[in-house]
Amino acid sequence: MKKHLFMYSIAVLLVSISACNKVRDALMPAIDVDLPAFQFPIPAIPFVLPNEASLGSFTTTFNMDSIIRANTGGAFGAGAVSTIKVKQITIGLLNGDALNNLSNFESARFTFYSNTKSTPVEIFNVVFPDTFSTSLTVIPENSPELKEYLKGTQLTYTLYGRARRVTTKALTFNIQVTLSAK
Repeated sequence: MKKHLFMYSIAVLLVSISACNKVRDALMPAIDVDLPAFQFPIPAIPFVLPNEASLGSFTTTFNMDSIIRANTGGAFGAGAVSTIKVKQITIGLLNGDALNNLSNFESARFTFYSNTKSTPVEIFNVVFPDTFSTSLTVIPENSPELKEYLKGTQLTYTLYGRARRVTTKALTFNIQVTLSAK
């Protein structure tokens, strides 16, 4: 009898936990989180390399719990989030012109890692059109799961690129990442 009561108690506990998670998931809306925009200065490119090159790294502090609380009026924290993925990325050149713009670049990719997960993850990889543009919005098709990375408090981003043509001046990339948290 005690064995049956114990097994019944375990089953009720598991069903209750599952139900609580479903209620939480139903109550917490999907929210968009804009990470702080950041700039990557790129020196003039006097010649085109045959391969991709690192264009620089940037480290920033981050607190997902505070961001989730701010976006939900304090109703939810990071513990209520089950998934975080990239919704969109906007790449811009702050000082682009007719000779120096995104068409000077063949491709770019962007990785990051955190102090809780040190293996870099690629959050976008884009091929730029060979037409004048100083801004491009990318919506990743297969965004990786970022929740474990964003449990950290320090994020390090690295931008890689491959030039199509030389540039005649230094350029400043502006990167804006929007995440979707559920």
